[in-house]
Amino acid sequence: MAESISFTLPFGYEKDDKTYRNGKMHLATTGDELEIQDADEVGMNTRYRDILLMTKVIDELDGLKPVTADIIKDLYEPDFIYLQLLYRQLNGESGSSITTRCPDCGAISEIKLADLYKDMSIYEK
Repeated sequence: MAESISFTLPFGYEKDDKTYRNGKMHLATTGDELEIQDADEVGMNTRYRDILLMTKVIDELDGLKPVTADIIKDLYEPDFIYLQLLYRQLNGESGSSITTRCPDCGAISEIKLADLYKDMSIYEK
C-alpha cells in the first residue's frame, strides 16, 4: 500500500448544509500522473492538471468517494492551495517548511507546511 497522509482542510467542502474537512491523500503513482496527461481537458492548463491530479491522489473526504473534479473545483482557494502543498510535500517536490518574513517587524519565521492552516482563529466570525 502506498504511503498516505491524513489532512484537515482549513475551510472544507460544503454541500447540503454539511462541511467535509477530513481526508486522506496517497503518494502519487506513475499511473496517477500518466492518466491525467491523457485527459483532453488538461492541454496546456496546469491548473486543471492539478485539479485532476487531486482527484487521483485524494482517497476520500469525510467518506465522500470518489473525490471528483467538481468537488475539487468547489473548494475554497485556501483549501486547494493547502492540498497542492501537501501533495508536493508527500511526493518530495518541496521541503516540509517555508521561511517567511513579517511585513511589519521583519521577523523571520519558519512554518511547517502541514501546519500552515492549523490556527484558523483569525477566520472566526
